[in-house]
Amino acid sequence: MFDGRKVRKLRQEQGYSLQQLADSSGVSPSMISQIERRNADPTLTTLYKLCKGLGVSISALLGEDEQSSQIVRKHERKIVHFPQSNSQYELLTPINEGEIEMIMIRLEPGQGDQQLVEHTGEECGFVLSGELTIVLNGTEHVLQEGDSIRFKSSTPHRLINRSDTTSLSVWAMTGKVL
Repeated sequence: MFDGRKVRKLRQEQGYSLQQLADSSGVSPSMISQIERRNADPTLTTLYKLCKGLGVSISALLGEDEQSSQIVRKHERKIVHFPQSNSQYELLTPINEGEIEMIMIRLEPGQGDQQLVEHTGEECGFVLSGELTIVLNGTEHVLQEGDSIRFKSSTPHRLINRSDTTSLSVWAMTGKVL
């Protein structure tokens, strides 16, 4: 489950009011307040918008600051569940270290991002199992097990699992979600 207190901490560290973060992220003040109080879990799209508004990477919201090693052991991975979308993200790289982040995304059948997202940087993904549809600027690309893709993160994109089996993929991303 996502810990919305991290959003509050980052917002307050930057001196933002709820309204200021709402204006910079496109997420309503009431939704931000609910997330910060742990009364609501953000969708992945909302999480990306909050990252944009705060000027931070996704791992800054999903991770914990204590992790400083160069190694992330399998049993020590930070796992984030998004109950509204029934998806799971595992952080494969240390938090706030370096310019590249790796995550493993597990999408159950019929699940995916609700809206297109865009941010700075570049990303590439590799489908470990199942099938994954990548929507890039309105064009759908269906990837099967063993397929990979690379694109500029500034291209509006979203991930969808339209198959009847779980999709598991590994992603590497550069830049911040801005």
